[in-house]
Amino acid sequence: MDLAHPSTTAEWSEFLGGAGHPPAAEEDVLAAEERLGARLPPAYRNFLLASNGLSADVFAVDLLPAKEIGWLRETEPELLAAWSTPDMDFFADHAAVLAQCLLISLDDGGAGHYLFLHPGDGEWTAYEWWPGDGEDPSPHENFAAMAVELWEGER
Repeated sequence: MDLAHPSTTAEWSEFLGGAGHPPAAEEDVLAAEERLGARLPPAYRNFLLASNGLSADVFAVDLLPAKEIGWLRETEPELLAAWSTPDMDFFADHAAVLAQCLLISLDDGGAGHYLFLHPGDGEWTAYEWWPGDGEDPSPHENFAAMAVELWEGER
């Protein structure tokens, strides 16, 4: 097993070591994909099948369950609109990409920590972003690479 780059459901289960939520049912993941109009990237899909979300108590941020993930433009249209205004030119530079991203985390009234997946072929590019820190969104090769980095930062 490659726990440095978990991909399969078994690898995610071992990686999380019991810290995850109960797994999503295949039907829940299929329903999310139907609702989104896209097949989820393999590593993230298998993560959901191992742990249907994850609590900020054990991870850097709350990861949403399959039924709550959604396109940023649909789940947070006010936030995206605010980031797209001319007086927010720093955010506006990223708005076009973010509008295409899947929001997979919950900023539960915290400092504004967001995790996104940007669609592509196979694995999707993952982004971590703290908009208030003045930095660009941090790209990661995929969900697994981002999750491992964040998990190690919490340990």
